[in-house]
Amino acid sequence: MDPKNIQYSPIFKSWNMIYPIFIYFVATNLAMTVFTMFAVFLGADPQEQYMMLQTAAVAVTIPFIARYYQKDRKQPTVFWEHMELEFEKKTTAKKVGNGIFMFLVGAAAGMMLNNLLMLTGLEEISQGYQEVNLKFFAGGILFELLGACLLTPFLEELLYRSVVYGRLCDMMILDNEEKTQQGQKRERNSRILAMVISALLFGVLHMNLVQFIYAGVLGILLAWLMEKSGHFYGAFLAHMGANLMAVLRVETEIFSWMEPPKPAFYGATAGLTVLSVVLIVVIQIWNRRS
Repeated sequence: MDPKNIQYSPIFKSWNMIYPIFIYFVATNLAMTVFTMFAVFLGADPQEQYMMLQTAAVAVTIPFIARYYQKDRKQPTVFWEHMELEFEKKTTAKKVGNGIFMFLVGAAAGMMLNNLLMLTGLEEISQGYQEVNLKFFAGGILFELLGACLLTPFLEELLYRSVVYGRLCDMMILDNEEKTQQGQKRERNSRILAMVISALLFGVLHMNLVQFIYAGVLGILLAWLMEKSGHFYGAFLAHMGANLMAVLRVETEIFSWMEPPKPAFYGATAGLTVLSVVLIVVIQIWNRRS
């Protein structure tokens, strides 16, 4: 069989999209196991130092996923050719504006989704979410900021948007060299479907219902932001904004005024919803002429 045919077969492309996720889980879990054993050896409680250990595991995993990102950037794929064209035609001012708007929409949308999930009551009945939440906020605010708000969003955007979403697009989008209207419509629909599939994977791999909904909805937004910015920095900043608001909400009193069952909770949820929509529209208009 011709190796070229194997390379571009649907089975190979599907595996090419999935196996970096396995590498991510193997690397993070192996690193976490080693660091946990080392912590126990030193007499520390792994549960109390969870976020510190998780931060170290994420830092170790980043180079593994970065290799796939760098490899994909060097290949003349449909996805990265499109992304590079989008990024290169933006001015410095437009890139900076994208960074600001995308950070803000991530922060607003993240808080909005958290509020809406509180209204459903799912957070209280999901044991998996409760366990993850306890670990997320264990180890002190320093490692929550460094790990949960910086390194983890960076790693997850490298993996789920830059590699998984990018390879999904390459698997689903057919070349449209003649730039026909029908081909452009087919490409746009394929990108939307790839956004949804990558977001579902992002949600499922969080392994509990609450985070499946949260990460699934946020994942669609993050993939869209990556498309608009022409680079994964847009999705990274939005993801960082969402996680930062979660940390500040738990570790400080900044948002205590809008916690349920206070009446301001409902007004704040409505306001965050409107703000998220307005920022999405602003980002769309901001990038329309780029």
